[in-house]
Amino acid sequence: MSTDASRHTTLDGLFRARAESHPERVALVDAAGERAEWTWGELAGRVEDRAAELADLRIGEGHRVAVALPGSAALVTEVLALGRIGAVPVVVPPSVPEPTARAVRRFTGSAAPYDDGLALLQYAGDEVGAPRLVPLDHPALARAVRERAGVLGAGEDTVHLVVRPELTVGVPGLLDWLAVLCAGGRLVTGAGDDPDDAFRLVAAERVTHTALTAPLTDRWTAAAAVTAWDLTGLRTLVVSGGALAEPVARRVLPALGCSLRQVFGTAEGLVARTWQEDGTEAALTGRARAVSEGHELRVVDHRDRDVPPGAEGQLLSRGPDTVRGYWRSPEHDTRHFTTDGFHRTGAIARTTETGLLVVVRGPEPASGRAKAARTVHRLPAPRSRPTRPHRPEGQTEMTPPMFPYVMPTPTMLPADRTGWTLDPARAALVVLNLQNRFVRTLEREAAPAAELLANTARLIDGARAAGVPVIHSVPAGVRRATGRGPVPYARLVAPVAGADAEAFVDRVEPRAGDTVLTARKYSAFARTRLDGRLRELERDQVVILGLYARAGVLMTAGDAWAQDLEAFVVADAVADLCAGHHEFALEWVADTCGAVTATDRVAAAFDAGHPAAEAV
Repeated sequence: MSTDASRHTTLDGLFRARAESHPERVALVDAAGERAEWTWGELAGRVEDRAAELADLRIGEGHRVAVALPGSAALVTEVLALGRIGAVPVVVPPSVPEPTARAVRRFTGSAAPYDDGLALLQYAGDEVGAPRLVPLDHPALARAVRERAGVLGAGEDTVHLVVRPELTVGVPGLLDWLAVLCAGGRLVTGAGDDPDDAFRLVAAERVTHTALTAPLTDRWTAAAAVTAWDLTGLRTLVVSGGALAEPVARRVLPALGCSLRQVFGTAEGLVARTWQEDGTEAALTGRARAVSEGHELRVVDHRDRDVPPGAEGQLLSRGPDTVRGYWRSPEHDTRHFTTDGFHRTGAIARTTETGLLVVVRGPEPASGRAKAARTVHRLPAPRSRPTRPHRPEGQTEMTPPMFPYVMPTPTMLPADRTGWTLDPARAALVVLNLQNRFVRTLEREAAPAAELLANTARLIDGARAAGVPVIHSVPAGVRRATGRGPVPYARLVAPVAGADAEAFVDRVEPRAGDTVLTARKYSAFARTRLDGRLRELERDQVVILGLYARAGVLMTAGDAWAQDLEAFVVADAVADLCAGHHEFALEWVADTCGAVTATDRVAAAFDAGHPAAEAV
């Protein structure tokens, strides 16, 4: 069998070629616990044995089998063995919760074979409903493996260290480890997230390449300054996910003695990397280009319009290496792909004047911390707790926990108990507290500010086009405790220097014909003219957007109900500092006083071409 990688169109073909070319060389080392190693011949034998075991279990061509293993010899063996017998590995990160893994197994229906030419399904999202799975056929998988070998700079002399925690999608990941093997290199598994533990393996195994996340890179470069381990064998460090701080990037060469490649990849297929020919500064500042020829990258605003170079926006991707849809998930396709086939990566990026890409912030994690942030844990209060220090300004502050989270999808919303239908002829749009100082706080706390602004701007535009009045409410200023109760967000509403902080965010600023009210309490109704203004406009429905879900949004919805108005809270056009507060507000509104809906439904109601019944 030829060892020319370009002549093989399947992963099994690439692997067989390497195994036959040098069976005596070491292919894989497991350094966790008691060290073990396998030559190419031994690894090929393990794959054959496992393939026979799977065949005995009546797993064969077209079957889909969920695989949830960490980066290890077992993962590599399982994926290669399934490919050998024509089955389809459904790769699920081991960090996802068991209910999610069960949903993937149910959705893929691994018991029933299906001849659709698939070679691999990769889990790509942590959402309610049908899982997002990225399909790759045999030619696409072989092409992805070859491309990733080039990204890593992998060859027969490569010794690549697999470091945990691992990214669940994109780069680095399973495809990179397969790329190292199919390029003839050696994989070393078993390194944890402790830099000193990893440095020991770098020295002992003469590691030449590894891939890290940005936070781990920061830890490695700091720890290298005081380590006694010999790191001179390390030649290339790949940092994935984007948003590596420039000071950390500049520490890589002096601290680790190796070159730096910054890579941004998605499970859907995009791989963009920094290139040596673009200069050293490009690698240090994360200026990248797509790996595949003919790949198109766009940076757009919330209306999918291209933004000028230097401006930040949402990253769209389309190319020969990017899938055009998820596996049997048309609902996700509508949400995550444009009508002309661009994938919405979820990343925030900008382009340079020379056309290079800089990823400012990667997409939300597919699992792990983001999933945990959406789970509200209510613990009993301790019998006694330490007294909080007295605040000199007399403010009583209730500081919420800070976790990153993502906007809820329509399938995550609480059930409607009202039976109301949104009618543009009866509705007014009420936008709460979208000033720069509040939105910047959201961005600082890793809340979904970009999604909030995009959805709000879309609804404001839709309301104006439909003749729905737009009413903005802003706070009068700092609120202080007076002995009548806590001020939950006192630290967020304190005065901020400069008129810019008090200004509206550009995307949602009022226009001629809009109403602007100054509220002295959290509710937009309290001590304002909102009730009277609604009567003047002959409106008895309010669509509530903005900040903060557990304070202004919740109280405005409650006051609307008390005044016999129908309140619609748009779940993905409101936000708070953590998922727990956001979830609490939606559940409370749905249980007591209003309807909880989604941006797509309200936009459909405002569109004269859609029936109003789609709103709820």
